Amino acid sequence: MLPKYPQFKPLAIDDLPEITKRLNEYLPSICELSPSNLIIWQDFDRPQVALLNDNLCILICAINGESFFLEPIGKHALKETVKTCLEYCKKLSHLSEYFLKGIDVSAYKVKCLRNQFDYIYGVQKLAELRGRRFDGKRNHIKSFKKRHPNYEFLPLDINDKSDALMLFERWFGAKKEISPLPQLAYSSQINALSRAFDNYNVLGLRGAKVIVYNKLAAFIIGSRLNNNTITVHFQYTDPDFRGVSQILLWEACCRTFNSYKFINLEQDLGIAGIRKAKLSYYPDKLEKKYEVTLSPRCA
Repeated sequence: MLPKYPQFKPLAIDDLPEITKRLNEYLPSICELSPSNLIIWQDFDRPQVALLNDNLCILICAINGESFFLEPIGKHALKETVKTCLEYCKKLSHLSEYFLKGIDVSAYKVKCLRNQFDYIYGVQKLAELRGRRFDGKRNHIKSFKKRHPNYEFLPLDINDKSDALMLFERWFGAKKEISPLPQLAYSSQINALSRAFDNYNVLGLRGAKVIVYNKLAAFIIGSRLNNNTITVHFQYTDPDFRGVSQILLWEACCRTFNSYKFINLEQDLGIAGIRKAKLSYYPDKLEKKYEVTLSPRCA
């Protein structure tokens, strides 16, 4: 049972049924409100939860920044709920545009968080890759198939954990050679990936893998965000296999995620290479996010 504010409790896997029920009723549009993300990244985000005016309030106490609340989940006394949250920790962040339109923002200072925008694509569009703008993607796929005609695309499961962690090590090592990465980036990602496999079935995760010469060359893991959207939590590829990232996403949209209308590839975090890669697939929508603090006159 979730405590009532001002009492909080660290989010635990046992809280998943109630958290999921409330989020399913809310129909979130941003990846931060994926129940799976809240559990997977809990070592990094250290979320705490409480009920306030029967709204689910999630306090993020990330190890690398100031604490903030995500948007309250519910529709009860939102003005009072937001006010209380701001009095508690001074900031609500990663807020969806939907939530922002539902509150009176005149009393607050609102900041747009471009680095946190989610990239939303039509699943069918990424499965078909029609038109000249996708010539490059199709060429990568054709070239990969020509070099590796016997590659396999298979479902991912908990038995793939060890191979997946080793692939992540290769992927991270290649990235680190190009640009120095902090130890925190390594530990947070590998902890999250390990937790995802440990709770794979409980979280309802769906994934797939590419096998080349009996070796794991790429994998992808996602979960349901709302009725017609799946959000992708992990997408790692072996740097030795050129074109495998294009094969992975294309096959996943054709065969693994094809029951969904949209796919959320989450944020670029302001990293130039990630932004370029996500934009190269021409998103249907950038899901905007915002931060709210008290304006000076209300502080």
